[in-house]
Amino acid sequence: MFFTFLNKDEPRFPDISLISGYYPDEVLTYFYNSQMFISLSTFLEMKEIAANNTDAGAPIREWEVFFSEIELESDLDNFINNDYLHTIGPYYYPMTNTCIYLTKEIPSTDEIFNAEDLSTLRSLEQIPEQNPELYTYYKSRKNNKKPARNESELIKDIDMCLLALKEVEKLNRHINFLNKYLEKRYNLVQQEELKPMEPDNIPEKPVKEEEIIPNKTNLIPFSRIVSRKKKSSEKEPESRYNYEMKVYIIRYREYEKACDRYKNVLENWSRYRENLMKNCFRDIEIAEQKLKSCQKCLKVYNTILAKSYVHSNYQDIQTLKTFRKYLETGRAQNLQECMNLFEEECHWLEIKASQERIENTIYFLQGANDNYRFASNNIDRIIKNTQEKVQGT
Repeated sequence: MFFTFLNKDEPRFPDISLISGYYPDEVLTYFYNSQMFISLSTFLEMKEIAANNTDAGAPIREWEVFFSEIELESDLDNFINNDYLHTIGPYYYPMTNTCIYLTKEIPSTDEIFNAEDLSTLRSLEQIPEQNPELYTYYKSRKNNKKPARNESELIKDIDMCLLALKEVEKLNRHINFLNKYLEKRYNLVQQEELKPMEPDNIPEKPVKEEEIIPNKTNLIPFSRIVSRKKKSSEKEPESRYNYEMKVYIIRYREYEKACDRYKNVLENWSRYRENLMKNCFRDIEIAEQKLKSCQKCLKVYNTILAKSYVHSNYQDIQTLKTFRKYLETGRAQNLQECMNLFEEECHWLEIKASQERIENTIYFLQGANDNYRFASNNIDRIIKNTQEKVQGT
């Protein structure tokens, strides 16, 4: 899913901030051919807020209509008042082929999909505009292979490289997102047998314990007497079976409802699938156009880095900042002096780090020797005291 960009594992639970701030279609575009879970507490909070909202076009009012259209509200009262139901669904939204469940489960932080998360995904979907300063410099350096004429020209080139590196990092994140987006949409349109997911919450029917065949003799085994005493303090198998059958029947009714909803979707699935494919191809076309724009900007920034006076080996942010500092403080007058000074400082840092490692090793060995000498002296003292006592006796 796209949720890897949020550092979350499958956040399938929209919270109230998302439902209050964004319309259903804005959210469901990230739930194509997948599942969504609505916690009961969030749903009831939505109902309360929507009841006090007079704006019919507000996102939260749209969500209320959406849940009503997929028939989720028809089972709400029964779900709230029934202790044997923990999750009901799926409810089908065929326009995105999304299965929606209503659950009493309390989601963890990583499972929540909030307004901030959606804002992050939408920002990744929007392509940043090309930096005009970098584009102007790109045109001036496009065919220029001459070395820098003075310090100011070299500092300008370093500043442009620093800015280009930041823009490249930002663009790569957008490109990765768009590639993931396209991958998901292409996977959908390539599925020849694409259908809604069948109801997967079929309950397991309880099995009644087999009755013990009575003993044909008149003797009653002692083990049976003990067994009867134990069962007197426990729930009888018959009553336990009846309880489990009651729960099974309640849950199976919900499963049958889900099957009916599934059949209703299948009856018109050819039309739904056609609309879904149209939406997918539209999304693919838009995403590919955005990706082309990204690649165009990326080419400009990479050209600036390729045509830079600074060799690619030194084109990282920290090194470039160090070069600029050398030039601005007068420690270096040109690029060659910057590289020499930088390599010299790196060499001395390596020597210093090596020296510290040696000193730490010596200190550790000295500490080990001191401990050894201390223990040896204590042993010698104990032996001497023992010998004196033996001689004294």
